[in-house]
Amino acid sequence: MIIDLHPTEDQQMIADSIGGMLADALPVSRLREESGHAGAIERSLWNDLAEMGLFGMGIAEEDGGAGYGLPEEIVAARELGRVLASPSVLAQMAAVHLSEDNVREALIAGKERAAFAARGLGGEVLLFDGAGADHVVLLSDTAVLASCEMFDWQSAVSMDETLTIHRSPHTDPTEDTRSPIADRISLLLSAALSGMAHGATALAVEYASQREQFGQPIGSFQAIKHQLADMRVRADAADSQTMVAAVAFGRGNNDRNEVAAARWLAGDAAISNAKAGIQVHGGMGFTAECDAHLFLKRAHTFASLGSSRRAEERRLLDQQ
Repeated sequence: MIIDLHPTEDQQMIADSIGGMLADALPVSRLREESGHAGAIERSLWNDLAEMGLFGMGIAEEDGGAGYGLPEEIVAARELGRVLASPSVLAQMAAVHLSEDNVREALIAGKERAAFAARGLGGEVLLFDGAGADHVVLLSDTAVLASCEMFDWQSAVSMDETLTIHRSPHTDPTEDTRSPIADRISLLLSAALSGMAHGATALAVEYASQREQFGQPIGSFQAIKHQLADMRVRADAADSQTMVAAVAFGRGNNDRNEVAAARWLAGDAAISNAKAGIQVHGGMGFTAECDAHLFLKRAHTFASLGSSRRAEERRLLDQQ
């Protein structure tokens, strides 16, 4: 199968319009302040995101959506990843594919909200940025939309202080059989992770072009050049593999090998690039005054939503 990975006119328009709006409204630096935590700013923009058609992008026009396909959703999810948008925004995009007519209409219009939940290491269900959510998208090998009210949520501590996590002892009702909708949502998460990889790269390149040592920008040093080049290659590889899997999915060829490869590459790119970005920034990369560490925390969260790199490796090996 030959796939043209150059963006179509529609895809470029989506990237420019949504990417431009997000860059202005959701700068990564917002996460340095508590007022930007827990998806607070994203919630204040909820109606604007709905009016842009973001939530119904992948739904047919006759069902109230914008009529685009999965590749266009991938482009939008990548832009969300670049600015480290709350996972609740991506959960809203995913929830419309799991809902019935009335609920779908409310989700597309932004009148009801969804958030991601996944099983934790202790078997409990963990909810991410779920403040005010009406529904939860439960992720595992399948995906289920459930009412938020059916869980007994209790506050939990998050490694990423910019996110809120609640836990519930409620048993996850998902099944063990891999479902196509879970693959679709996994590709949305892969796209967001590839966006994080690109965002971490852009931040490192900007810093390397400004920070000077020995009278010249550190980006002119060979060791830094190699780091930045590797970051770009990882981000582009994740981006390309995600789009290949999305196009195949859109053609009715749900190749789970391609989906697993996309999730593994994207998770690796996001985490590895975030680590490399911190190294490029030096000691200040770990500090609260710098945005570099934010990419690492968020990448770990998204990479673990309903999966893990080890799980994707097993899927790849099982399909050989």
